[in-house]
Amino acid sequence: MKNLVRSSLMLLAASCLPAAAGAEEFDPANYRQQVDQPTRVMVLGTAHLSYADEGWNPAVLDLLMDRLAAFAPDVITIENQPGPTTHKLWAYRAISPETAATYAGRAMEMATTAGLSLDMDMPQAEAAMRQALARLSDQPSPAERRRLAALFAGAGDPYSALVQWWHLPPAERVAGDGMSRSLARQLDEFGQEREEGVLLAVRLAVRLGLQRVHQADSQEEDVFTPEEAEIFAQQVFPSLAETVSADPLVQQRGKVADMTTPEATLEAYRRLNDARIERRLAELEWLGALVRPTEQNVGRKRVAAWEARNLRMAANIRESAARAPGGKVLVIVGATHKLWLEAYLGMMSDIAIVSTDSVLK
Repeated sequence: MKNLVRSSLMLLAASCLPAAAGAEEFDPANYRQQVDQPTRVMVLGTAHLSYADEGWNPAVLDLLMDRLAAFAPDVITIENQPGPTTHKLWAYRAISPETAATYAGRAMEMATTAGLSLDMDMPQAEAAMRQALARLSDQPSPAERRRLAALFAGAGDPYSALVQWWHLPPAERVAGDGMSRSLARQLDEFGQEREEGVLLAVRLAVRLGLQRVHQADSQEEDVFTPEEAEIFAQQVFPSLAETVSADPLVQQRGKVADMTTPEATLEAYRRLNDARIERRLAELEWLGALVRPTEQNVGRKRVAAWEARNLRMAANIRESAARAPGGKVLVIVGATHKLWLEAYLGMMSDIAIVSTDSVLK
C-alpha cells in the first residue's frame, strides 16, 4: 500500500511540472555548444571520374589536391562500402545479384586473392588488420606495410590496401609478408584506375601520411521487388532524367568533361558543390519522384531507398569521425549525396559542417 501511495505521489508531482519544461524540441546539435572543439566535417561533392574520356589527364586534379591537402583532414571517407557490408552483400547476392556483382565483385575478388596467401577469410583478415593497425610503429618497415596492405585487401578494403602499397618505395612493392604476386599485380592494376577513390582519396591519404581511408557507402537498400524496379526504370526514370537534364540551372553543374586544366577543374568542383544547383537537382529528381503519382508508388519507394542509403552513409561517416574527436574529416562523395549528408551530419552532437567554399574559393 505504501508503494502504491508513493507511486501515485510521484505521478502527481510529475504532472504538476511546468509545461515549458518539456516543450522545447530535442535537438542533439544543441550539445555541440558544450564541446570545446567540434569535429569539423567537409563534404566534397564530386563527379564520378570513371566517366572521363580516354584521353583525360588526371594531372588536372593537382590544384584541387593542393587545396584539399591544405585542409589537412585527419580522416578521409569515400563512397565505397566497408568490408563487412561488402561481405554481407555478397553473402546475400541471391537477393540482388546485379547489385552484388557491381558493388562487391572487385573487393571480393581481391579479398579472395589475399585470403589465399594469408590463409584467412574476410572476418579473420578484418580482425588481424585491426590488430596490426593498432600496433603499427611510427616508422613502419616495408614488411609491416606489405602485410598490412594484404590484410586490408583481405578485409575487403582495397583502397586502404593501396594506401599502404603506395607508402612503400617502388622497389619494395614486391611479394612477401602475406603479399602474393597475384595480389601485388591486382594492387598495381587498381592503382591505375581513374576514379575519385584512387585519384583523390588514396593519393591524398598517402600525401598526408594517413594510414587508411574509410569506406562509408551502403548499397543494401531493400525496397523494390524486381517488378517494381522494372516499373521505375521503364516508366519513371526516363521522364525524370529528361526533366533534370533540360533544366537551365542543373545544366551549369560541373562535369568531368569540363576538367581540362587545373583551373577549370577547380571551377567544375565549385559548381558541383554549389548549393543552388544541388537544391534544384534535388527538387527535380527526388521531390519529383516523391509527389508524382506512380504505379505501385515506386516513386516514393525510390526516395525511401535513397534516404535510407544516405542515412547509413551518414552513420558510417559519423563512426569514422569518432576516430578524430575535434579533428577534421573530408567526405568525398558523389555530388548528389552532398546536401543529404550535410543535413544528416549537421544534426549530430559533435559535428560542425565546414563549407567547401573554404577550399574551392
